[in-house]
Amino acid sequence: MKSTMKRAVLGAAAASLLTLALAPAAAAYPVGPWGVEGPCKGVQPNACPWSPSDDGLTWSYKGRSSHYDKQGNFVCGTGDTPLDNLYCDPIMIAVRALPPLPIGKWLHPGS
Repeated sequence: MKSTMKRAVLGAAAASLLTLALAPAAAAYPVGPWGVEGPCKGVQPNACPWSPSDDGLTWSYKGRSSHYDKQGNFVCGTGDTPLDNLYCDPIMIAVRALPPLPIGKWLHPGS
């Protein structure tokens, strides 16, 4: 009986270790090909409510989005008013099409 119990405990421990070893690593910031950290700079991925786009340039939370250039500078935000999209969407099309430029710093030189 003790032998059976010992095998069961050892089997469970081995299975647990194997599961941890083969588990995918948690995604860590920065994200996307440009390494943009967005509004989650310095925050662990499981502690940040914002969701990044595939390229990492747009971060969204509760209907609002913050958009960044390829150098990680804030460019514009959308979701507060419909007018936000009128200027932000075309700017972000340009940000995605152009090489890495400090567009956010050009638009917001004091920040």
